[in-house]
Parts: sequence; structure tokens; C-alpha cells
Amino acid sequence: MVESGLFYSTFIDPLLVKMREKVGTQISENENVVDIACGTGAQVFELAKKSKFVTGVDLSASMIKRANQTKNKTRVENVNFSICDATNLKIFTSKEFDVATMSLALHQFPPALYTPVLNEMKRISRRIIIVDYSVPLPQSIVGYGSRLAEFMAGKEHHGNFRKFYKNGGLESILKKNDISIEKSFYFAGNVFQLIVGSESTK
Repeated sequence: MVESGLFYSTFIDPLLVKMREKVGTQISENENVVDIACGTGAQVFELAKKSKFVTGVDLSASMIKRANQTKNKTRVENVNFSICDATNLKIFTSKEFDVATMSLALHQFPPALYTPVLNEMKRISRRIIIVDYSVPLPQSIVGYGSRLAEFMAGKEHHGNFRKFYKNGGLESILKKNDISIEKSFYFAGNVFQLIVGSESTK
């Protein structure tokens, strides 16, 4: 599948409204937030309703272009977007943000990138909020639909999804990367898992 900010904002973003709202419930007012792998910025704009300021970063120029178009159209002032590699967030200082969020992105990365991405999230924030697919996915229409969507996303994307699954999913991956889990719950028919955590002090 050819990546396109226009395609994603038209066909994918509308399906994830409830997920973005769930992430927003875990943010306190006046927090400074960074959204990693922000795509077209839909999660950023949802968080901006409550947060002091939200920064969205993504490696895709197409996604960031679309996000900035939305920013200019809606005139939301407390957001900013940058093209940036999630494995190297050197433009940000240590603990610059109260919260780092990531929504439905970790399963897209090759396993070799889990640690560098999560290390950077730990470095630049005090708290981490991540949403991704539940493992195992439920044996339901929504669960099968999620599997189909990942298959249709292309060979590389689907391969990374399967490796995410093989690695035990979100909770297992975070624990292996020294992230203490403070809160965890499932939603959307148990298709998604949301975890709130922070860097382990052990």
C-alpha cells in the first residue's frame, strides 16, 4: 500500500475516533505532550483540546504536510508538527514533555526498532501512553477485521504486525524495555489495549 496522508486522513482516521478519545482521558489539563508517529495529526488535535501544548512527530513528509494543512485550516494554535525519526529524537531534551503518546504505531515497526523508539520516549517524557492491538486479538468480527486490515496493508507492514504478535504484544514488549506498567485496559471489543507507564526505576 502506498503511504498517503490524504488516503489515511480520508479512510483510516474516521475509524479511530473513539481510540483517540480514550487516549485523551489519560491526559491531565495543562500537560505538555508529544505524539510519536503522529501520522496526519488526528491524535494531536484531540489531545490539544485539553493539553497545554502538543507536538506531533512523524518520519513521513506526506503525513506531516497533511497535519499542517489541518492546523492551518482549523487554526489550532497549541500544536506543532515536525518530520522526525522516532528512533532519534535529538531535537528534544531529556524530560522535555510530561507525556509521550503513541497510537497504533509500535506494531508497524520492525522488532529491532522497539528498543530505540521506546528508549527515546522514556528519555524525553515523564510518562508514556501507548495504544496498540491486543494480543491475542478476540475471535470476533472486529478482531478478524483487524487482522484483514493488517494483511491488506502490505507485505512489510503485515510482517511487522505478525512479529509484534509473536513478541507477545504491547505489555510484553514494554516490560522487556524497562517500562513499568501503571495502568492497562482493553476497549473496542477488546481489540485495543491502552497502557500507561513510566521508566522503571529498578
